[in-house]
Amino acid sequence: MSFKDLIVGDHRNPREEIVAIFGEHQSAGDPQAIARATTWAQGVLNTAGIPADKQVEAIAEIRRAEPRLGLKSATHLASLLKK
Repeated sequence: MSFKDLIVGDHRNPREEIVAIFGEHQSAGDPQAIARATTWAQGVLNTAGIPADKQVEAIAEIRRAEPRLGLKSATHLASLLKK
């Protein structure tokens, strides 16, 4: 995250960031990358013993496991796990 993002806010698309990290294609709509990321995040939470409905703990653990994920992206993943 740049200094500018800290000042004006982070306007990155969380799906694009997830695809950039977990995807093979650079399309924000890559459902396979989102599915891989969701499966990975569920595994991270299972290993840590954190239920998906504990959002704050889940987001923190997801970001701890993959530091390249921004807060918005980790929040998006955690919200997908709640469904």
